[in-house]
Amino acid sequence: MAGMRRRAACFCGCAVLSSCAPPPCDNPTEQTLGALTPWEQAYLDAPAPASPPPSFLAAEDGLGLAVHDWVPTDWDGTGSVVLFVPGSSAYAELYAQLGEGLATRGVLSRIIDVRGHGRSVCSASGECNDPPAGGYRTQDDGDYWVGRPGDSLDEDQITRDVSRHVAALRALYPDARLTLSGHSSGGGVVSRYVEHGGLATVDGVALIAPFNHPDQAQNLEGAQSLCPDTAGSSYAQVDLAALGDALRGNEHRYVLNFVKEPALTTDLDTLRYTYPTVAGMAADDPDGFLAAYVQPVLWLAAEHDAVLDLAASRAQFDRLAGGGAFVTVLGTSHVGLSWSDPVAGVLATWAVDPTAVVTSELSP
Repeated sequence: MAGMRRRAACFCGCAVLSSCAPPPCDNPTEQTLGALTPWEQAYLDAPAPASPPPSFLAAEDGLGLAVHDWVPTDWDGTGSVVLFVPGSSAYAELYAQLGEGLATRGVLSRIIDVRGHGRSVCSASGECNDPPAGGYRTQDDGDYWVGRPGDSLDEDQITRDVSRHVAALRALYPDARLTLSGHSSGGGVVSRYVEHGGLATVDGVALIAPFNHPDQAQNLEGAQSLCPDTAGSSYAQVDLAALGDALRGNEHRYVLNFVKEPALTTDLDTLRYTYPTVAGMAADDPDGFLAAYVQPVLWLAAEHDAVLDLAASRAQFDRLAGGGAFVTVLGTSHVGLSWSDPVAGVLATWAVDPTAVVTSELSP
């Protein structure tokens, strides 16, 4: 996604340009999120953790925003709560390990489906059925937004949704300590929320491998193998023609395609984003948002992250105005962070007492 607003130059070496035709080109489709480590593969091979049934919060436009609550035994409403935002294409049930790990440590977690993701695709009348086999389909030529429930109408609709989630939890548990957390582009949602003044509404923030802005340094080893009309990475592939059209005013074009390995993909995945969704899951200013983090932040990063550069992530953390703790999780990847019970343990400790977490390394 880096350099989304820069157009790629294309050169042809044919002697007669009028007869020049671009060679056939296919973008990569495998290992887009990096090879899984042995423990991650073992986790994937085991039965998936169960998730509690969803409930729904009404958004400003009537959309049913799906949430899953992992509630600790003997919860009395006065402990710690984590509101968690999943990453790109993902949804709450993929984070069941974190939800379960928080609950067993006495922390209530509410993991949301961002609008247009998972089960947050309900109609205004409350029809919330499972997606059809193969997932949701676009219409017309497949490139234009045609009213699929949940696609963002503007760049700040997702952060307004987060405000509703925060207010709902405050109303339910007025005496609880509330931590806002997010993974990958879910961390970008958190950073956008904080950038727009949201830090004052929560008691703490935790970021897990956050993709804060498209200009953030990434591991783009596979970028050179992308087709000339595509930018970004093997995982997040930007259609440059559609992006150009969106920037000229047709912003509800689908501009970003996610390519996930089949073993990591289900019918609940959302694999195409319109421009407002892309913009809405990242901070506005590639650097300015850092100054808004005036309180300590927990930042967890993966040692073998194939998406985000570890050293660059640490450098970005070091620029946060309020400091905090940077925890490197050894032997795991960008996606594996969300499957790790020790990660849930650190997050739970931070949610209860941030002073108990220090910059360190962690085994997954």
